[in-house]
Parts: sequence; C-alpha cells; structure tokens
Amino acid sequence: MKIPEIKLIPNPKTQDAREALGFEWNEVAGTRHKLGGEPDGITEEQFPNCDSCKNPMSFYAQIDSIGDKYNLADCMVIHQFVCFDCFEVACQLNQTKV
Repeated sequence: MKIPEIKLIPNPKTQDAREALGFEWNEVAGTRHKLGGEPDGITEEQFPNCDSCKNPMSFYAQIDSIGDKYNLADCMVIHQFVCFDCFEVACQLNQTKV
C-alpha cells in the first residue's frame, strides 16, 4: 500500500527544542521529515520484508536528523516501514543526498 506524501514540519515548543534544530554547515538536513510518499535515498527493492508474512513492507515515514547536537551519523534519516496485513514494523537508518 502506498501512502500519499505528507510533509512534517518541526514545531518546537520550548527554547531548548528550538535550539536543537538546524545544522551549521547543512541547510537541507533537518527538513526531510515526512509521512508516506517515496523515501529519500532508497528504492523499493531495498524495503524490508515482513518477518511474519515475508511480503514487502510499505514505506510509512521518514524522520530526518534534528540538528548538529542530535545528528544521526552524518545527517542520515530513519525510514519506517509497516506491513498493513500483519502490523509488523521495521526501520532502517539510511544516508540520503543533502
């Protein structure tokens, strides 16, 4: 099942959270959060298979690195996947172009 893309925009509620956002040397990282659509940097062939039914999982969400203080291994993103038949989930940490 393919989910339509829904862009997620960080909305920090505290001063500490506002200060956590952003990168000194990168303007793209930290802006790639989304639900659905196509994952950045990987193809469908790289999607995991469900452990229970062995079918390919659906891309569900992408969470970007937050900022310099909470950087995921050189601005990587977390890709989340779900099996809509078994409701199993999986995630991958992947490098995307910035």
